[in-house]
Amino acid sequence: MEEQGKRSGVLHNRNYVIMLSGQVVSQFGNAFYPLAIYWYTFSLTGSRMDLGYLGTVISLTALASMLTGVLVDRWDRRRTMIWSDVLRALLAGGLALAAGLGHLGLPMIFAFALLIGLVGNLFGPAEMSLLPNVVGMEELGAASGMNQGASAGAGLVGMSLGGFLMGVFGPALLLGIDAATFVVSFVSVGLLRLTREATMPAARSSVEGQPPSFLRELGAGLRFVYGSPFFRRLVLLGAIMNFAFMPLNVLDVVWVRQVLHLGALEYGILGAAVTIGVIAGSILAGALMQRFKGQHLILGSVMLTAIAFTAFSQLPYFVPDLVVLFFLGVGIGVVNPVAQTMFQREIPQHMMGRAVGALMTTVQVAAPLGAMLGGFLASTLPLSTVFLMGGGLMLCSLLLAVRMPVPTPVEQAEAEGA
Repeated sequence: MEEQGKRSGVLHNRNYVIMLSGQVVSQFGNAFYPLAIYWYTFSLTGSRMDLGYLGTVISLTALASMLTGVLVDRWDRRRTMIWSDVLRALLAGGLALAAGLGHLGLPMIFAFALLIGLVGNLFGPAEMSLLPNVVGMEELGAASGMNQGASAGAGLVGMSLGGFLMGVFGPALLLGIDAATFVVSFVSVGLLRLTREATMPAARSSVEGQPPSFLRELGAGLRFVYGSPFFRRLVLLGAIMNFAFMPLNVLDVVWVRQVLHLGALEYGILGAAVTIGVIAGSILAGALMQRFKGQHLILGSVMLTAIAFTAFSQLPYFVPDLVVLFFLGVGIGVVNPVAQTMFQREIPQHMMGRAVGALMTTVQVAAPLGAMLGGFLASTLPLSTVFLMGGGLMLCSLLLAVRMPVPTPVEQAEAEGA
């Protein structure tokens, strides 16, 4: 951890600035990926159900985070991030080449999406585990908010530009640019100057007095998450929200093309509206965390997201959709850094990867079902009805955000989870 970062703020921390810069470029490319892959798939088959299947495959890969989190606690976290980027660059490059040559069929799309998602599940837990050692606990909230805001800003540019580029050049170019940004990301991670203790803070510890093993370490991470009333409530809330949101995530291209009767440019602009909201929410999150309890912020942001999603389902008009999607993004922009900061502050360093992996897996566990069910329902019901059902479920989930338990202090968690 850099003393300079602690004295002067995260933007004076060399390692953090390099790490953030690489991720901004990577997120710019990542914004192209869903635009291209869903647009290409729908153009190829014209099937709403196929979009549901694709969303299911992509979201299923998040379930591997529970396993990759254990590996993150065993491996050097910086090297894990580098190899994850290298492999994703090769996979995304292969996907772009196949699309450009006209050889990209549905089975190949599913295979590449599965592999890219699985490899990416090494990067997320490793990055979240490394961040507290890069910026320090005092700057963690500011860094989390800045990470999301900067990434959302890159995504905003990517979505806005991606819609135009896809309309002119097709989705293969977007996939190729995505591959190139992974190269920038792994170079930036390689430039970090961190001690061995920072990249791999603690050796594997014994669990309940027994020698370390993969299953015991996995079990310790699960017990840490599920043993906390706060984390149990957070996981259930996140799982319901992801389940309800998945139909929009995989069927927004159908909304644009068959309900609004618009094209790729407008598709990108609607995505940009959400991203602008996320940026605004991220900016607000840092200030709000200094004035309000995290539990209250989670409740307010979930309420805003649920109301905006419900309103979107009943507004089949371009400009009103831009407005409500902006507010939906604000809700997401607040809740993500708040929940992430609360989580990271309560996790012992030697369990960071396992706990993050367990959280990510359980939060995403209902997403594949949401994608599949969304595709099935959209084949028989109006899309507005499918989205309205998701918004209604989000509103019901507000009951879980009321009177959230207080997180367990990290000192107590270390004693119980070691």
